[in-house]
Amino acid sequence: AKYRVSPIIKMQKFLHALTAQLLIILSRSAVVAFAPTRTAVARSVRAQETSPIRFPVESGHFRARTALAAALDPGTGGASINRGLVRQLVLNQALIGFSIWNGGLGAQVLARDAHFDAGPEVLLLGVAGFLPLLLLSRAVETSESGLVAGLNLSTNMFTMRLFGDKKPFKALVVSAALAGITGLVEETTFRGELLPTFGQWAQINYGFDSGVLPGAVLSTLLFAALHVNPLGLLKGADAAVDSLVLFSFQLCTGATFAFIYLLTGNLAVPVIAHALYDFYTFYATHLEVSTQMDYARTEALLPGSGGNNKIEKKWRESRGDDFIEETKQSFYLMDTNRDGVLSRKELRIALYSYGVKLSEEESGVVAGVADTDSSGEIDFDEFLEFVGPEGDTEKAVKQSLLGVS
Repeated sequence: AKYRVSPIIKMQKFLHALTAQLLIILSRSAVVAFAPTRTAVARSVRAQETSPIRFPVESGHFRARTALAAALDPGTGGASINRGLVRQLVLNQALIGFSIWNGGLGAQVLARDAHFDAGPEVLLLGVAGFLPLLLLSRAVETSESGLVAGLNLSTNMFTMRLFGDKKPFKALVVSAALAGITGLVEETTFRGELLPTFGQWAQINYGFDSGVLPGAVLSTLLFAALHVNPLGLLKGADAAVDSLVLFSFQLCTGATFAFIYLLTGNLAVPVIAHALYDFYTFYATHLEVSTQMDYARTEALLPGSGGNNKIEKKWRESRGDDFIEETKQSFYLMDTNRDGVLSRKELRIALYSYGVKLSEEESGVVAGVADTDSSGEIDFDEFLEFVGPEGDTEKAVKQSLLGVS
């Protein structure tokens, strides 16, 4: 009986899913589908300007002074909360969850299947459901694999666009609100409504004894598909790979939410798990990026920071003050563990941020060329000497690999 729905309701659900798909395709930013989790970016192309490092901008090009790099300038304080993007995210969820707000099917499902008042175990189960996703996310965030580089980069850029690099309390409040709305709407839609609808459809049309498994599989596939911009598949090989990796990632998250819903029978549990995961994606990424930028800004401004003043003086006279300051900022943005030196892994991951994808072996070659004292790490003097002759990190990498600039 749980999977028996009328044709009218089935059509309502179909239109619901179609509306969600159209929202993604027509989304003005083309950055977020439903939630911010590991959003994909299209392949970036390089502009002609010369800089020690290039950061991605919203247009997908790389240039010397982007919004991210400009936020490092003394006294700017970073961008404020992007109210327009917040409104867009809220509007998307409001439209997707329309049947919740107008007292329709979504509201009925939520009232029937989500038991938030079932005791403290509901919160504990929600946290338990969130933990494997946290581990998965941390594995992706710390990976040096080129497959996930675009996802990590786009997530960082999205949070910078949404929150700037300051205002942690406002970011906390906005993150909590967006995560709560997203968890409620998406779990009601995909697990509460679409899972039983697909299950009942499979029973009627394909003779399944139980619609639970096909319902879970089909609703999870739709969940993953609607979190990927389909146009990304048409924007070149790199963008297509990013889209496929994102789809795979969302299959894991959607399957987790479906599993804990079916395991507990309480829609409130995946709602909580989903909200916690999206809150982590929003706020933890914001804190990580903003604190790294603060570190880079502070270190770059310290008198005598970086290393040998003679080396710095040489390149300051040759390339100018802007080159030295941007090189310092770049170096300390790469130094993610903040120990004052770059490892091979840090260098490889940083190179992804402006379109240079190296294998582990190639990154070892580049690091070996830069690491002139063979210490296994690259200090600022070595980095400056590595970049200085070419005046451009990408050219320095090509020179070290191919012997050409």
